[in-house]
Amino acid sequence: MHAPPVISFILFTYNQESFVEEAIEGAFNQTYSPLEIIISDDASTDDSFEKIKILVDEYQGAHLVRAQRNMKNMGINAHMNALVEQAAGDFIVVAAGDDVSLPTRVEEQVRRWQAGSSAVFSNAELIDANSLSKGGFVRKNYKHMETWREMVVLGTHGVWGCTLSWEKKVFDTFGPMPTNILGEDAVVPFRSALMGGVGYVDEELVLYRDHGENVSFWVREKGLTQKQLIRMGIKTLRFKVRMCLNWKLDLKKAESKGLITSEDLSWGLAVLTENIMLFDKTKSFLAMPLWKLFVLLPIIFMYLSWRMSRKIPFFKALKQTVWKLLNGILHYRFPIFHQKIRSLFGRNT
Repeated sequence: MHAPPVISFILFTYNQESFVEEAIEGAFNQTYSPLEIIISDDASTDDSFEKIKILVDEYQGAHLVRAQRNMKNMGINAHMNALVEQAAGDFIVVAAGDDVSLPTRVEEQVRRWQAGSSAVFSNAELIDANSLSKGGFVRKNYKHMETWREMVVLGTHGVWGCTLSWEKKVFDTFGPMPTNILGEDAVVPFRSALMGGVGYVDEELVLYRDHGENVSFWVREKGLTQKQLIRMGIKTLRFKVRMCLNWKLDLKKAESKGLITSEDLSWGLAVLTENIMLFDKTKSFLAMPLWKLFVLLPIIFMYLSWRMSRKIPFFKALKQTVWKLLNGILHYRFPIFHQKIRSLFGRNT
């Protein structure tokens, strides 16, 4: 019988002194072994690292634990790239210093990885700054996107970074994450889908803390005025365009590595081009007068659907085009109504 593989649990922190102790205890309490825990602080200006040092010095458990601190702030992607390079494990589980991983997180995600996936994520429970529950991210039986083709058609990945884990081979194959975009979930799921696919564990394995200072766009949108929300929407859509441009580069790398065919590459590049156009059009609709929006929207629906139908069946193209445009417009122009719709479909974020 083969010995279980060494897994690397990476906890990255930045100015999270109020929450970092719970995050570290979550790492220490993992049931999986052998486990390497790397706690890395990105040059915090508060007492985060002082608290880290105390807990690491006092730790007497079975896991291999080490703590470090960057001399200067690197930012999320550059920090993550450096930590992945240091990691000894074949599979990497990532956590933030304001979230809490439940004890069986590593064990469950490793089991799903070994069943056949290059990346794994799970459901999560929302908590507030005082660790009080605000409900789950999604209802049971969430249908995730496993393949890169699904992600290309939808122009999104459907993965939340707070629960994401992946095999180190993803970085060995594609190299470090680009630093022109924020967050590993804009990069790793797509690259993983080009390799062994993305797996999902239908359990809440992480407590995601919504405390108002999170990096996630959807958290930062709360309490904004209509004008501020529209500006945030334009910023988010620019982010999506940048993500699609990065995915184009990943497709080219995948083709050069023999992961996809030249026909796959041509199809993927063409569909991503259509998504970029759609996101650009959505930006123009966000600040448009309502009367003009209602007049132009049906025309744009049909035009963009026709363009997309050259690569996928028309009714599927129509469905996806309408969904993406309406989702973007409703989210930033009619947020309360949009959240009620999302709730009907089991989304709490």
